[in-house]
Amino acid sequence: MIIAVIPAKGESTRMPNKNMQSIAGKPMIYYSILFAKRSKLIDDIYVSTDSDEIEAYAKEHDIKVVRRGPKLSGETPVASVYLHALKVINNPEIKIVVGIQPDHPDRKLNVDEAIEYLLKKDYDELITVDRNGLANGSLKIMKSESLLNKRMGKVATMMDDCTNIHNYEDLKRAEQNLLQKRVDVSGKN
Repeated sequence: MIIAVIPAKGESTRMPNKNMQSIAGKPMIYYSILFAKRSKLIDDIYVSTDSDEIEAYAKEHDIKVVRRGPKLSGETPVASVYLHALKVINNPEIKIVVGIQPDHPDRKLNVDEAIEYLLKKDYDELITVDRNGLANGSLKIMKSESLLNKRMGKVATMMDDCTNIHNYEDLKRAEQNLLQKRVDVSGKN
């Protein structure tokens, strides 16, 4: 079983209510939900949040919610959020956790191709990088066994040169990319 976890906290230090900011008339989190729903390999989708507003939005779109407490609501390593979700869901059938950051709405990578690459090459984790080779976090795919053991052995990378939204200028850039159809939110160019 493969699950997607979208870590969407209510508040951000850089932008108020960042995950619900409007991009092309939709909340930013919408694009990550759509990205996950278009996958043929992801069996179940969860949003991890501390926000009532985000929880309500996720449920409106038939997405399951994992509530997180104050300990995981601040600036927290995202791997802790994925681990928390995996433990709360508590399903031994889960073999892969696909972490989809909502603040990269114009991602270009195909999630199914990334999952298949991880499995074919027998990596423990796959992370996305920008064109400079720096981890950008748009997608983080982990074998659940490695995540539970807090041990990531072999790590693969794939390029996904998308916008990482930190401020309103980034938000406008991502919106332009989506409106100009330079990005198909299925993950294919």
